Amino acid sequence: MIKCALGMLTLSLLVTFAACNAPPVPLDDILIEKTFVPEQCVRAVKVGDFVRYHYIGMFPDGKKFDSSYDRSSTYNVFVGKKQLIEGMDKALVGMCVNERSLIKIPPHLAYGKQGYGDIIPPDSILHFDVLLLDVWNPDDDVQINTYYTPPTCSRKVEVSDFVRYHYNGTLLDGTLFDSSHTRMRTYDTYVGIGWLIAGMDQGLLGMCVGERRIITMPPSLGYGENGD
Repeated sequence: MIKCALGMLTLSLLVTFAACNAPPVPLDDILIEKTFVPEQCVRAVKVGDFVRYHYIGMFPDGKKFDSSYDRSSTYNVFVGKKQLIEGMDKALVGMCVNERSLIKIPPHLAYGKQGYGDIIPPDSILHFDVLLLDVWNPDDDVQINTYYTPPTCSRKVEVSDFVRYHYNGTLLDGTLFDSSHTRMRTYDTYVGIGWLIAGMDQGLLGMCVGERRIITMPPSLGYGENGD
């Protein structure tokens, strides 16, 4: 009886040891762990959107195989148009600007049995630490959010009017790129005659003196593919 008990105890220890050292169970689908969620979701990704994001690509043991940070440039691509590995195409949908996630992708939704050159071995599970910075769609137009309206409005901005206004210019993730306040002088210009980027020409129309707006515009109505 004692020998039997000892045998069972030994077997139990062996099974526990084997379980602790077992290889990870293969993933059937992507796994997403949200590591930072912004208080407000300015914009969530949909199929067909164009996105800019930073990422670190790693193997499950933490070894890095690629990073956009190392190139000092975001990864810019359309979502849902097979320009990405299938797992990333799925994972980006629903992400918000400024959201950060750890995305785990199984081989059949990544580079499969072929791998990718000398960088990704065959049948590799991949982990991506992703920070979404920007999203827009070719169908986007100027969006206007008026958050302060004066009690009276004696005159609204029309095409060819001359205006003076203050502004803060930011990217969608909140990064400030320009401000009239820092120069301590207003921006003075004509509206609707091509002196401004197209999105601002549209966004200023109909404003009252003292009114405050957030004007959001896609690249096609801003600085386009070349930036500034």
